[in-house]
Amino acid sequence: MADKHLVNFSETHELNYCLRSAGKRQTQANRDALIDLGKQVKGELGKRVLTQNDVRGAIAEHNNLFD
Repeated sequence: MADKHLVNFSETHELNYCLRSAGKRQTQANRDALIDLGKQVKGELGKRVLTQNDVRGAIAEHNNLFD
């Protein structure tokens, strides 16, 4: 899978892209919540890296974590 489809949680611009794509504000609190959610989802899915689709789905399922 191409790197462009994967999310690097240590890159602010990638976190901002995920948040913006989901219609969420690009705040530090939202980025922190997304990092925590990413760790949780990686464990649930048994993956080391997540795709853009994985992250979009997680944001939609946990919409209440973000403003």
